[in-house]
Amino acid sequence: MGLVLLAVLVRRGHAQSTDQGPAPDVGPTVLAPKKTQPAPPQPEKKPERINPDEVFNISTATNLVNVDVMVVDKDGNPIPNLKRDNFKLYDDGVPQTISNFGTEQAPMTTCMIVEFSNKYWVRLYLALEYAYNYLQFIQPKDWTAVISFDMKPQILTDFTQDRSQVKGALDMLRIPGFSEINLYDAIAFTLDRMKDIKGRKSILILCTGYDTFSKLTYDEILKIVKSSDTAIYPVSILEWLTVRSMRGDTINSLQARNGLETIAKYSGGQAYFPRFEGELPGIFEQINGQLRTQYGLGFVPSNPAKDGKFHKLKVDVVDDQGNPLRIVNPKGKVVKYRVVSREGYYAPKS
Repeated sequence: MGLVLLAVLVRRGHAQSTDQGPAPDVGPTVLAPKKTQPAPPQPEKKPERINPDEVFNISTATNLVNVDVMVVDKDGNPIPNLKRDNFKLYDDGVPQTISNFGTEQAPMTTCMIVEFSNKYWVRLYLALEYAYNYLQFIQPKDWTAVISFDMKPQILTDFTQDRSQVKGALDMLRIPGFSEINLYDAIAFTLDRMKDIKGRKSILILCTGYDTFSKLTYDEILKIVKSSDTAIYPVSILEWLTVRSMRGDTINSLQARNGLETIAKYSGGQAYFPRFEGELPGIFEQINGQLRTQYGLGFVPSNPAKDGKFHKLKVDVVDDQGNPLRIVNPKGKVVKYRVVSREGYYAPKS
């Protein structure tokens, strides 16, 4: 009897270990880490000798500034196949040496923020329709999270590679509780939880651009966006309503549009204002194309001062002689393009 019971327990343990694979560590963005028992005391180790050269290398690496750059044509389509020598990077007008350069396509980490307010039900319908439309552009290796917001942001699902789990999070958005739209607080909330995520990351916001009474002001959220390395892509649900309204644009709608455009620009992203639902597939395809074909530049600032000040960045695309790069299409016609990157960064403060 004892041997039979032991065999059953072994089989159960084996089944449990094979059914459940190792879960990727995506950070404690939702669940608090479980309390663990204190580790047994370890024998005291003698201090290791430190090589000054190694310390210098570590110190230099911590000052590395990463800048994701997109080069797109007038229609927003990415221009591929550029080389390291095609980029010139300036920090407050001073040329910098590009130490890191990458062009490989990689999975994306995207947080989708959905405006979920009972102010007007048609806005809620549009926000959800836009969100469901985005699902078809998520690739198997992409990480996606969903956050809704009205008076305050709420995490519906943490980062997952399971598209059905993302859809399940959107299915929860059915009966909104508040009419407030605190957009700036939701953006800051999300940026704070994505600051330690490495690789290509972005925030997709489906919103009107209105803000009711966030704790943060517009100037404060712009400062937070400037200091972040996460690209923001707002997709307006207000434009669809504005073009169908008898009043057309108002001061409030124009301010909302300008606000979304500025937030996107400061983050290195792009804002979209679709007037028709048929534009959505093209918009989401373009956003995915830009993020998957962007160029990753890294540099160590030549100015080592840790002054906590904002440093303005500029990226130019040049040819072998340092002149503006001339790009032509297969028909020999000159292609007009623009460089999209974040406005700058805040230096650490000592």
